[in-house]
Formats: sequence, structure tokens, C-alpha cells
Amino acid sequence: MAVERIGVSLEGRLLSDFDRFVTTEGYGSRSEALRGLIREALTHRRWKAGGRVVGTITIVYRHEVGMVTHRLLHRQHEFLRFIRATAHTHLDDETCLEVLLVDGASDRIEQLGRRLKTVKGVLSSETVIASAKLR
Repeated sequence: MAVERIGVSLEGRLLSDFDRFVTTEGYGSRSEALRGLIREALTHRRWKAGGRVVGTITIVYRHEVGMVTHRLLHRQHEFLRFIRATAHTHLDDETCLEVLLVDGASDRIEQLGRRLKTVKGVLSSETVIASAKLR
């Protein structure tokens, strides 16, 4: 893939903060960091505009609370065509972690994430999105 060069002008304080960001985040260069930030911004824009996204929904829940497992599965069945795969593990005697790999319209993925996080017994839920179209 061909790389184009651009120039960016930043005031001293912003450049110092950016250089610290590059270092603390472990980027190899300013260019790598800028590419990463641009991809994140474009993915976020696609998410908000209703485009196709891929990502994960991670749920931590207490499996003994009010049929939580049944309710989570029932809600997932409403969105079958958007769930590509799931992974489940037991964190301890009471707590489970489930990860859903999702693909589809951003509004439907967002709706699925909201529907899962509101199930009684869910301790935390996070939707992380990416875009399959960015290079």
C-alpha cells in the first residue's frame, strides 16, 4: 500500500503532550500514533452514522441471579444474524465472563449491547467496535 506524506503543525504544548502519548501508548513513531487515532475517529464516525462495524460485547455476570443465563441467551437469539461467535468462561463459583463477536449494522450492535447490559445479574458490559473497512 502506498504511503502519502502530510505535514501537521502543532503548538508546543500540544506536541509535548502528543509525544508523551506516543511514548506511553507504545507507538513506534508519531506517524503510527496519528494513523491509530485517525482510524479510531473514523470508526467512531461510522458507528454514529449507522455503518457496518465489527467488534465485541463483553459481559460479566453472576450466573445464579434470577435466570440471568436464560435471559442473556434469549436476548441474544433476537440478534442471531449479528453474532458470529461467543466465548464463555467461569471466573469463580458465582461469576461468568462471556464475549460475543459481532458484525453488522452499528445501530443493531448498539441495541444488542444495551439489551444485554440491562439484564438483572449483569455486573458489567462493554461494547467495543472496530471497522472492517479501515486500512
